[in-house]
Amino acid sequence: MNEEAKQVSVAKTKTEAEEAKMRVEKAAEEAKKAREAEAKAKKEAEEAKARVEKAAKEIKKASEDETRARKEAEEARVRGKGAAEEAKRAAEGKAKAKKGVEQAAKERAKREAEEAKARAKKETEKTKARVKRAAEETKKAREAEAKARKEAEEAKARVEKAAEEIKKASEDETRARKEAEEARVRGKGAAEEAKKAAEAEAKARKEAEEAAKERTKQEAEEAKARAKKETEETKEKERKAAEDAKKAAEAEAKARKEAEQAAKERTNQEAEEAKARAKKETEDAKEKEKKAAEEVKAVTAEVYSGVVKLTVSSPVDYERVRKFEEFLTRVKDLRLVLVSGSADEGTKIVVFAEKPVPLLSMLTEMPPVERVVKKESGIEITLKAKQ
Repeated sequence: MNEEAKQVSVAKTKTEAEEAKMRVEKAAEEAKKAREAEAKAKKEAEEAKARVEKAAKEIKKASEDETRARKEAEEARVRGKGAAEEAKRAAEGKAKAKKGVEQAAKERAKREAEEAKARAKKETEKTKARVKRAAEETKKAREAEAKARKEAEEAKARVEKAAEEIKKASEDETRARKEAEEARVRGKGAAEEAKKAAEAEAKARKEAEEAAKERTKQEAEEAKARAKKETEETKEKERKAAEDAKKAAEAEAKARKEAEQAAKERTNQEAEEAKARAKKETEDAKEKEKKAAEEVKAVTAEVYSGVVKLTVSSPVDYERVRKFEEFLTRVKDLRLVLVSGSADEGTKIVVFAEKPVPLLSMLTEMPPVERVVKKESGIEITLKAKQ
């Protein structure tokens, strides 16, 4: 009975040793997984950090794009101003053409500046969203890293516990072996049983090791397959993200180029239209001036006869009036009849034309005369100021 109890104790000790060994292997595997999880978490944290840095660069780029857009708007405004000045030089004195060109240039520059500002604002909002997502991913990576560290610590504690159990099992095994040796000494039958038990133990240990190796190999292959799949998925995501970023950059460059081309074409077109309008208004003004000159010429060619009243408008310089009277006395067939007036009301001169004379043209050509205007009551004269 004592021998059977010892054999049971030896078998129990072997079983506990195997279980302890399995727990150690499991703890080692968990520790390995924890280290891999920690490495993965660190890698994700680094990737999140890289994304944050990339987002910061994108914010900087968006700010530079906004500055460049403002500069382009300012250049467009300057071009519009230049077109307005050119239109002004093309038609001096034409306030209407100048105002139209300047207003069109200001509106165009304002519109382009607003469009550039809107684009820059949109890019800034997109970049802020990407930064926010990167921050959230960084937070998740840190949480995953903390979780991995915690799991590693727990695995370490389990390994230490398993080591203690292995130590205890080893002590139990040593004690069992000692008892088995004593039993072997007490009888040959017990020795045979011990031998069989040892062989069974060796066989069980070998089977357990082979099973552990097979399980470890299988788990390693599964982990490798999962890692390969995750790597491929990550690469595919990165490739798609790179393609999206490239397409976005190309679209932005194309839109900017089209906007610049459209602005340039609008500027050129408006400048041409302004030149055409200025040219037309200049021609119209010249035509009006020509007609006015012809009308003046026709009016000044009008002849007078008999009594004609001349009014010299205020202010009156009597010396200039006397000089004007001298020129009147030199006109053939024209007699000076009366001169009167005051400083407030001007000078009234009455002349008599014995024959029809082109009095308006004659008065206009006199050196003291600045301006001659035909009135119903006679002719109004403005003398030149004293030099």
